Amino acid sequence: MSRRSALYVGELVHARHDTFARAFRYPVYMASLDPDELPQLDRELRLFSLARRNVFSLDPRDYTTPLARSTNPPHRPPAATTRVITNLRVLGYVFNPVSFFVTYDRERPASLVAEVNNTYGGRRCYALDASSQLPSDGGQRTGFRADRDFFVSPFLHGALRYDFWLDAPLDGDRLEIEMLVHDRDSERRVFTARFTGARRSLTDRTLARAALRYPLMTAQVIGLIHWQALKLHALGAPFRRPAADHRPYESTR
Repeated sequence: MSRRSALYVGELVHARHDTFARAFRYPVYMASLDPDELPQLDRELRLFSLARRNVFSLDPRDYTTPLARSTNPPHRPPAATTRVITNLRVLGYVFNPVSFFVTYDRERPASLVAEVNNTYGGRRCYALDASSQLPSDGGQRTGFRADRDFFVSPFLHGALRYDFWLDAPLDGDRLEIEMLVHDRDSERRVFTARFTGARRSLTDRTLARAALRYPLMTAQVIGLIHWQALKLHALGAPFRRPAADHRPYESTR
């Protein structure tokens, strides 16, 4: 049975470009979900559940942005096509550094909500539409820009901005999402995060393979975040905890 929802299997790359330059990559997968298919996935897949514990699951309470959309009133155009690109819960646990709610105009992204979480329990939704869209870079990618106004890393400070670039045709064979972090004053790039993945049909067989190849992946994500933090701390990178309002520090000192 053909489904619009899928897994994208690939790798995640992180790279710092400042005094404490370092880079690493590791294999990951992310789900791309059609919200309209969630009840069907819950019924038909043994290894996936909606709002219930399973090997893999999705819980709407993990997100600020609603997963479901309201029914269209009569005589209105159909609702826009949306895909939710996120990490699934594995055995009930998940940590999503960022989830993407991508709205499409035909085959290409038209708007984006990026839900960013930090490891201190904070969350910020960046809602980006045509007014936030970047000029074309000459390829097939769609870009959106936002000034950072939320604390994410205890090692990344200053007045920064995000450029989100999506090479993400609707239900395409390949998915790439790149987040570039720049200093707002100097335009210097300080950080890159990039996910690239190849599409796999969302079936019990695909989920079973993911469980065997990437056991407890969501726990590994948080483990890798803390492992890299220990390395940066050992190198002497300035460490700061967030204030109660989770606002970022505008100064690098």
